[in-house]
Formats: sequence, structure tokens, C-alpha cells
Amino acid sequence: MIRFSSLMSSFTWRQNGTYPKFKISHIPDFNATELWLVSILQRLKEPKLIQQVHAHIVVSGLFRSTRLCNRLMNSYASCRHIGEINKVFCFIEHKNLVSWTILINGFTKNGFFVEAIEKFGQMVNCGLMPNAITISSVLPAVGKLRLILMGKSLHCYWVKQEYRCNVFVQSGLVHMYSKFGCPIAARYVFDSMSERNAVSWNAIIFGYSHNGMVEEAIGLFNLMRRSLLMDTFTIMSLVSAAFGVGDLQIVTQIHGLVVKSGHDKSQPVETRLMEMYIDVNFVDDAYCIFFEMSVKDVVAWTLMLTGFVKSANLSMAVEHFNQMMATEDVELDSVALIGILSGCSSSGALQQGRRVHALVIKIGIEGDTFLGSSIIDMYANCAKLGDARRFFEGMAVKDAACWNALIAGNGMHGYGNDAVHLFQEMQDLGIDPNESTLVSVLSACGHGGLVEQGLYIFDNMVARWNLFPNQKHYACVVDLLGRAGRLNDAYSVISNMHLQPGVDVYGALLGACKAHGNIELGVEVSQRLFELKPEDAGYYVLLSNIYALSGNLEGVKSTRSLLRSTALKKDPGLSSVEINGAVYTFMASEKDHPLYPEISRFLKDLIFRIQEEGYVPDTKSVYQDVAEDLKKDILYHHSEKLAIAFGLMRTKPGAIIRVTKNLRACNDCHSSCKYISKVFGRALVIKDKNRFHVFHDGNCSCGDYW
Repeated sequence: MIRFSSLMSSFTWRQNGTYPKFKISHIPDFNATELWLVSILQRLKEPKLIQQVHAHIVVSGLFRSTRLCNRLMNSYASCRHIGEINKVFCFIEHKNLVSWTILINGFTKNGFFVEAIEKFGQMVNCGLMPNAITISSVLPAVGKLRLILMGKSLHCYWVKQEYRCNVFVQSGLVHMYSKFGCPIAARYVFDSMSERNAVSWNAIIFGYSHNGMVEEAIGLFNLMRRSLLMDTFTIMSLVSAAFGVGDLQIVTQIHGLVVKSGHDKSQPVETRLMEMYIDVNFVDDAYCIFFEMSVKDVVAWTLMLTGFVKSANLSMAVEHFNQMMATEDVELDSVALIGILSGCSSSGALQQGRRVHALVIKIGIEGDTFLGSSIIDMYANCAKLGDARRFFEGMAVKDAACWNALIAGNGMHGYGNDAVHLFQEMQDLGIDPNESTLVSVLSACGHGGLVEQGLYIFDNMVARWNLFPNQKHYACVVDLLGRAGRLNDAYSVISNMHLQPGVDVYGALLGACKAHGNIELGVEVSQRLFELKPEDAGYYVLLSNIYALSGNLEGVKSTRSLLRSTALKKDPGLSSVEINGAVYTFMASEKDHPLYPEISRFLKDLIFRIQEEGYVPDTKSVYQDVAEDLKKDILYHHSEKLAIAFGLMRTKPGAIIRVTKNLRACNDCHSSCKYISKVFGRALVIKDKNRFHVFHDGNCSCGDYW
């Protein structure tokens, strides 16, 4: 233990493990002691030693020295002990500009942005005006909180004081305007700088990246590397430019620049590059980076797991997860477990999901509410709503996410009234609904045909819950009205939106136009969708199908021709079935599948047996202009029929067949599933893009309302 006397003179620094030792000799005067302590504090980095010096300052009465207390605050700031900084600040009798600046800087660097702004205001009210260091300290908080008026005021104050040539303040202004979404203002400040350092360049590159201006960010990066050494922050800002663009060419260009800069072996950069490739759905490229990483932390492992889940490659996700568990230096956390649960949920892999649930119990973190909501979601998406409900009821603490998962689960199964009841029960218990809650309950009303209840909830969003409708809420209401055949009302909702209608909103209306054969409105809505999302082939196909249903062959031909001219391809129908823990995926008309010869023989017998029971192929569900026999063959080889046939072959009599499909079920598959459930005496649980269909003894849980 280090001991202080009230008087000391010299300090000897020795390395002896963890802490230095103090050596006391002759007695100095008061000013010398103060200077000596300031000198010590400048070198101390260990919190325990700083606290001991702090205690001596208080005991000796030296806390009256503003300079010494400022130095003490700086020492605590270097250790990120924001609470101690605030305590020292409160003790200072004569606070000067330095005192306030250190406190504001401490709050900002530790993420206490609101507190930093409050202290800045108090400082100004005390009559102290900021200097360059104070302004550069508060600007990050202003940018983070998007206080645009305050930011512009600070900029004006700086210009009026004629302190224009300060690289730290100007770099801070560039970063602030970037956070405001004002890259032009950021560039104006950047261009006016007489001196620029790496921080300045990083700030403007970040500004362009943050605001989606990729080419400009790359151009500035190339300019910067001619004159300055780049750091990791520069590279991270550049890589961030690729996110959300969805352009592989830009991604590979940025990757090449990173390699040329020599930063490609930095672990944070490698992780960011992986994330960049996953963002554009090139998971194999991300895996190549992951495979070559010399050090793989839990973040890298979890990110790769997320990539496999996002690409619907559950078999690789499970294999990767097992490898992750077997790696000694990597400890499973809730984020990784949520990732694998998400994969089980999206593919309907119930057996794998149960294993992960058992692992959660074994680790002892089932009380985590985020993890709990994922378990509820997994069971609900695997058509085990009873298990989801039992887990939910057994939770000691339930947050809004848990309620949302159960409400959404009931909605997907068509239990709209139960979803609305849960929504009311949630509020009765004092839990406020959030935006996701409203999306879940409105969607449930749509699937359950509860039009009036859904409209009542939507109309009262602002008045009752102070929630303003976003694109998803409007899409749910348009879908709700569209399913009920109220297309004019749905169109009226879109026309009166306080937002610019997006893809989800128009997509919901286009689906309703197909269901109810409204060609004129369907064509109008399609044109909007082509403008908003020209790269999505699905909308071209949907319009073509609308024309086909009405017998307008010229419309079909022109739409298909337009689709070919764009070189776009529609997503193929994919269906997955889980058998003995393994997930098998089939694509529509996939006759080169390794298991097809075996499935084909069984499928022919299946079709023959259900036709004897009364099944008639609905060739209207095939929109290509081909012969009737070919239309029937296309229908027989839809992906869910292949998956169901394989499931019937590989499971015991009476076992439930669970199939997950990436597209909406067509009329023919819906009809054939009724017959299959009756002829084979099996329950079929089919999850399509929108909801669950549970077929039993010739009937469907949706009541033919989907």
C-alpha cells in the first residue's frame, strides 16, 4: 500500500509489477506540493493510484486549487471514470473554462451526449464563452443528437470570433454536418481548411459514406492516400460506404483499395469487410475472409453465422455454430444464440430449434428477454404456437419484444382475435406498445379478416399511443383493406399518407389487385413500383400474372418482354422440409435434384391418388403460354409438392409434415394440400411468405382466406 504524509517532495518511478512506489524525503512548501502532484497526475494511468492521490488532495486541503483539480479530472478522464470527473468538478470552488471543458469532453467521449449539452449550456449561462477546445469537445454531442440549430450557431460563433484556422474545430464541424445529413456543408468547411490532417480527411470520407455518396468517398480516399498515411478509421469509413448500395462492383473495388493500403489484415477491417460482403449477399466471399483470419473473435464468428442465416443456408449455419461451440477461445453469447435461432425460425427447423433452446437452458441464460423473444419467435415460426405460449407464460420478466413475438405468431397462424386480446392484455399490464407491436397486431388483423378492429387500432395510433404510422403500418392497413376487397379504400389510404408511399405499401396494393382482378389499378401501381424498385423482377411477374388472369395475352407478352429487356430474374420457388434434424430444400421444377428419381415415382402415385379423390389441377395458376399438359407438369413440380412428397416418403405414418416456402402459396398447391392431408391422413403445416396453413382431413386453418 502506498502511504502519503501531508508533506512530500520527490517521486521515484519504478516498475515492480503493477503499481509504482512513492518515496518521501524533505518537506516542500504548499505551491511546490501542488506542482509536484500535477506532475504525478500527468503520468498516472491506474485508477487506484489516481484515487489515492485524490484522497491526499482532499485530506491536505489542496482541493481549493482549481489547477490541481483540473489535472485530477483529466486523469480520471483518461481512465473513463466519468462519475469521478463529475464529483471533482462539483468540489471546485472557482471553476474556470478549463474545468468546464474537461467535464464536457469527458461526457462526450463516454457517450453522455445529453449531459455534455446540458453542461455546455450551464457554462455559457455562467458567463464563460467557449474556446477552440471547448467547441471541438461539444461538437460530437451536437452531431450525435442532431441539434442542427445549435450546431449552426456554434459554427457562426466560431466564424465571428475569427478563429477560422483551427484543424480540430473545423474537423469537428465537418463531422457534425455529416451527422446532420448535410454533406455539401461538410465539404464547404473541408474545402475552406488551410490545414488538414488525417482526422479531417476521415471526417469528410465518413460524411460521404454516411450519406450514401460512394463514388465521392472513393475519390477522396484516393486523393488522401497520395499525401497522408491512412489509419484504421479511414479504412472503416471507406468500407462503410458500400453498405446499403447493393453493388458488388463497388464492394470489390473498395476491397481492392483496402488491400492496396495494407490494412486488409487488421482484425476490425477484416470483420467490416465480411459484413460488407454479407450485406450484398455474397456470403462465400465473406467466408473466404473469415477462413483466412489469423484471430477470430466472437464478433467474427457471430457475423459469419448471421451471413449463413441470411442466405437461408441452414446446414452451413448449424455446422458453423457447432464449430463455434467447439472453439475454446470463443464463448457463446446471446447474440450468437439469437442468430442460430433466427435461422431455425426462418427455415422451420423445429428439431434444431429445440436443441438450441436446450443449450440456452444449460448455459443458464433463459432469463435474457432478447433471447426469450427469439425462442418464442422460433416456436411460433415452426408452427408450435402452444410451445411458444408456454415458454412466454413461464418467463419471469417479459418486455415488449416478447409480447410482439407472441402477437405476431398468433397473427401468422390466422388467430387474429387472440392477437388482439394479447395486445389488450399487454397494455392492461402497463407495457406500452411500440412501433413493432402495432405492425404485429395490424398484420394479425389482416390475416384474420378483422377489418374494423384493424382500422380502429390504426386510426388511434397517435391519439392513444403517441406513435406515428410508418411505411410498415401503412402497408399493413393497405393489405388489410385489399384482402377484404376494398381496393378503393386502400388506394384512398395511400393517397392521404403523410409519407411518400414506399415499395411495401404499393406492393401490398398490387397483391390485392391480383387477388381481385383489378387490372387498371394494377397497371398504375406497377408503374410506381418499377420506378421505386426497378431491379425487383417479382413486380414484373405479378403484373404479368394479373394480365394472364384477365385473359389479356398482349399484356402478358409486353410485360414479359419488358422483364427480359432488364435482364432481371424472378426468385425461384423454394421449399424446405426438416427430417431427423436435417433440412432438405427443393426448387420448383428441379428435376436434376439428387433425390428426384426417388421422389418422381412417389409423386406420380401421389397425384394419381388425390385425383381419384377429386383433385383437379388448376391450370390458371400457371401463367405461361404453354400447352395444358405442360401446365399440369409445372404444377406437379411446384417446390412444396416436391417437399411434401419427400416428407411423406421419409417419415413415419401419422407424423406431421412441416414445409417452409419462400413465396406465397398458389391456388393449386393450396387445393392439392387439402386432398393430400385427407388421402394420406397426415397433418401438413405449410408456412408461405405471409402466413401458416395447417391442413388436416381436407381443410385448411386459413378458411381459404389468405
